[in-house]
Amino acid sequence: MQKGFRIFSIILAILLAIYFSWSKLDRKEPPIDVQLQIDSTYVIHKDAGKGNIVGINAYMVPQDYASGDHFFAKLDGYMQAAKLGGWLSSNTTVLFPEYIGTWLIVEKEKSSIYKAATVDEALSTFVRSNFFRYIRAWFLAPDGTEDRIKHAVFASKSERMARIYREEFGKLAKKYEVTIVAGSILLQEPSVSKSGTIRIKNGPLYNVSAVFNPDGSLQQELILKSFPTAEEKPFIAPSPIDQLPVFEIPSGKTSVMICADSWFPESYRAVAKKQASVLLVPSYTHPNDAMNQPWTGYSGFAAPSDTDTLDIGKISLREAWMKYTLPGRIKSSGASAGVHVTLRGRLWNLGTDGEFIVVSKDTVYTGKPADGASMVCLYLQ
Repeated sequence: MQKGFRIFSIILAILLAIYFSWSKLDRKEPPIDVQLQIDSTYVIHKDAGKGNIVGINAYMVPQDYASGDHFFAKLDGYMQAAKLGGWLSSNTTVLFPEYIGTWLIVEKEKSSIYKAATVDEALSTFVRSNFFRYIRAWFLAPDGTEDRIKHAVFASKSERMARIYREEFGKLAKKYEVTIVAGSILLQEPSVSKSGTIRIKNGPLYNVSAVFNPDGSLQQELILKSFPTAEEKPFIAPSPIDQLPVFEIPSGKTSVMICADSWFPESYRAVAKKQASVLLVPSYTHPNDAMNQPWTGYSGFAAPSDTDTLDIGKISLREAWMKYTLPGRIKSSGASAGVHVTLRGRLWNLGTDGEFIVVSKDTVYTGKPADGASMVCLYLQ
């Protein structure tokens, strides 16, 4: 019996050694190659001395997430472009898109992940090469989590993702001395510590955004998505809409609605009570050409009572964005300006679509549909 146990232990030790050796192979970082893919830039109004919003529809590829340095270099490229355009000052707020930080999940992973044809292939490799960390997160998923697989993937690396997101956006804000609304990232029960770091607890995943000050410090309140889509709901928790914060920043009292939150009248009522003057919407739409397809209605929730249900299947998703989000609802909030940006790029086979939407004193501006990145500067009036 003892001999059999020793043999088993030796075999197990050999197998584990082989696994851990394999898991560390092929983790060579690709060279940093910043491809901004900027198709168009827009300036709305002249500088009236009241500050401005710079919206960046960033074009991201998997290699941009290979390390914190890769991530910073890509975002820094867009900031450099904004600086060359004369758009940046101490009264500037820069808005990045939803999910801009989420794919930090592949930071320092196997190089085959960056070359994978599909996101499923990429994440399968991630799970195999981080199996023990993944399986721990799977078993610790909160009760009621429908999709433990997706939860475990992002929860297994949540602390590291939070650290990189905090460090790189903080460096970016400090370098250019501007306020940055840092798109969004998936993190496990995040909060901001007294020292200004993002703390992670073993709990639900949230789609979360953060506001960075011009000195690189972090605002104490985080923005957590309240209306996760049907695709997100199995592994992303909602946050109460009445907790949607409003920030006192150089561009004015500003609220951030993460993507789908901007479709619901409850969001606008919440920020109206706090007298926000600027609304910012980081978003992500997929697959490719989604904006030209028929609108399928509200995703994951019943349509609000003011929705014309005859529009479902009749108007395009682009037309629905114009009617039922920022352009159609901003008046109810009392805000006078709003900017919506969307993530673009080639992220495996996920696809991306959409362009910026700007509202300024009852006038709506949109960018022309394009495959690459675009940037907009709105001078507040």
